[in-house]
Amino acid sequence: MNPFDEFETERLALITLTKEHTQFIFDHFSDPVVCRFLLDEEVYTEMEEAENFILYNAYHLKKNHNRWAITLKDSGTVIGTCGFHQWDRYNNIAEIGYDLTPVEWGKGYGRETVTGMIEHGFQYMKLNRIEAYAAKGNSASMKLLEKLGFKQEGLVRDKHLFQGKYYDHYSYSLLKREWENGSR
Repeated sequence: MNPFDEFETERLALITLTKEHTQFIFDHFSDPVVCRFLLDEEVYTEMEEAENFILYNAYHLKKNHNRWAITLKDSGTVIGTCGFHQWDRYNNIAEIGYDLTPVEWGKGYGRETVTGMIEHGFQYMKLNRIEAYAAKGNSASMKLLEKLGFKQEGLVRDKHLFQGKYYDHYSYSLLKREWENGSR
């Protein structure tokens, strides 16, 4: 099984990004509200950036990252992206990332997405540790991670340079045994 295969949750389908998603990716990552706390890439200004994002995240067996389009199962509407980064296959560690369009915030889609990713990572990627970073000030993401059992490990100073300024991020992790024991 491909560890980055598409999968579904109760209301969502996490599907492979394709060139058909280019317009969504451009619109999504050119929105300063979406990018407010991402801080690891400049706000998109050209369609080529969206095309490159999709190419960069195309599946290849040896890649240590992926990105899915988060879609509503009932309509197929794309509402965000999510994926794994920095997959260390030897130590069974990967970092997660996720983003939703602002009109979908507060509807539980973030929690559903991250929960699905956690289960997928522990079951199909054989991860032992999932890491996440939340920009200082991104209280919604920090609350989400903590509700799902992630432990805050500290502050990573000047983690990302964004628009000429460095930003601090909080580091989180979740271990497989904690998830299986329901420590959330």
